[in-house]
Amino acid sequence: MPDEDAEKLFLQEKPTLALLFIGSMGKTYASVISKEIDSTFAHTTRILSKMEQSGLIRFTFEGRIKFVELTEYGKEVETALEEFRNIIAKESLSREKSLTSREDETAGEGEETADKEPEELEGEAESEKAKELDPFSAEILEKIRNLRNKIESIYREAIEKGQSKEMVSRKLGPYSRDVKKLHNQIEKAETPVDETVISALDETEGLLEFYLKSSKPENT
Repeated sequence: MPDEDAEKLFLQEKPTLALLFIGSMGKTYASVISKEIDSTFAHTTRILSKMEQSGLIRFTFEGRIKFVELTEYGKEVETALEEFRNIIAKESLSREKSLTSREDETAGEGEETADKEPEELEGEAESEKAKELDPFSAEILEKIRNLRNKIESIYREAIEKGQSKEMVSRKLGPYSRDVKKLHNQIEKAETPVDETVISALDETEGLLEFYLKSSKPENT
């Protein structure tokens, strides 16, 4: 990818947030990034694809789970972005201090206008992303997201409560049937299901298998 394309990529908010999040995690996967940057899974995968083309990230597999991590070049860009963000933060703080007296009178109106426009723009952008999937694909993707949220929530709660590996395995085991049902729905669909939906299901299945594997008693 040409340098100017990479520059355009990181003049956008979500790609920047995605790269910084990947750097902070060391290794993560697409669905977690999607939640962190508040973006659709389809849009997140497009961002990651562009990052990979730019040599900023690489994908690795552990079992069926597809992980994302920064390359050395990606780490250099992360450092530069952090420095840039710090510069902006310092400049913003300086301006806030110098304009405090004038902002007291117009803060309510100014904040309402400033906050409203980005929200409207973001809403329009998310609406456009949603239109990219046909109704059936969008329905299946929503089911996959709900299933993944349940799986992650159960595992997180179990870890926090210090529950036994056997207990975690018993709680998560039944969700394997839900994954199979979704696979069957996709296979029997009259029209092809979007690849991002299939990728999301594969990732969810891999995550479940990873949790179940880590929940098995040792030396068995």
